[in-house]
Amino acid sequence: MNIGNCYDEEIKGEFFFSPLFEMLASMHVIAKPEHHLDRMKWMEKIKADMRVQLVEEIKKYSTLTKEWLIMVDFSIPGYYSEFSIPDALFELSKLSLTKWNKVFKSYNMNIQRNDKNEIIKIMKEYYEAVFKNEINFLQPLLTRSLMKEMNACKEDGLLHRIDKFHERIEIKGTQIILHKNKDYLFDVRKLNKIVITASTFISPHLLMGDANGCLYLTKLVEVEERKEMVPTDLVDLLKSLGDETRLKILHEMRKSPVSTQSLAIKLNLSEAGISKHLKVLFHAGLVEKTRQGNYILYAIRKDGIDFIPYKLYEYIMR
Repeated sequence: MNIGNCYDEEIKGEFFFSPLFEMLASMHVIAKPEHHLDRMKWMEKIKADMRVQLVEEIKKYSTLTKEWLIMVDFSIPGYYSEFSIPDALFELSKLSLTKWNKVFKSYNMNIQRNDKNEIIKIMKEYYEAVFKNEINFLQPLLTRSLMKEMNACKEDGLLHRIDKFHERIEIKGTQIILHKNKDYLFDVRKLNKIVITASTFISPHLLMGDANGCLYLTKLVEVEERKEMVPTDLVDLLKSLGDETRLKILHEMRKSPVSTQSLAIKLNLSEAGISKHLKVLFHAGLVEKTRQGNYILYAIRKDGIDFIPYKLYEYIMR
């Protein structure tokens, strides 16, 4: 829903709230709770309302949906940001598989019809079991926060407020710099619109998107005390890299997938020893596996490797 607009010279600031966006952001937290320490209390609270199998199904579809963040694209203006969650899910179920895959292919992913149906089924059950009650509390909170932010932007100027949305947003001259896995630079003079939404679930992420002269930003609204703990997935990642053999295994995968047997021969280790190392790398999100006949082949997860510096930076600079 559109909260309102403000203007800063030639740039329009558009503030909107999407119930679907907030639900998907919460599913992202369920898929990877170890990375979202600021929502630990919420995770503990909702466990009683969810059947264990539903949690497992949300996690199962994490890989295909990139931890449900691909689905967030359906909640930006132009899709279903104006809809209630039940109406948005109904419209998503009617949307053709071709149009679904238009979104997924922008992330180098592809889904089948049964995947689409299963994703809708999971979202519907999650909404009924958990999020129907959550949104009744969150929607007024977030719309008030966006209204307050819009009024501050009108008073101070949109560009003077943007770097308050997140620690890793920087304004330098006519550039907006977003510090993520790399620096994303946006020339203010080439932007027509900045669209701002809000979420209670995105910390520590800096969510952004851009298309056709429009920059999308998400403002974090904190509802729990910020934890000073280190995310366990970051600890697991760094531990997995702190071993000479595991680094050699990743090096062997640099060109093509490999089997446990071939790695054992190449590195002069037992298959059992290689399997233990592969289990650590798989748990850290650095390798993926596929079955080929009687063998399981392991390959580097390129996005897992690409985002190693980002995950470290994300924690240190939050």
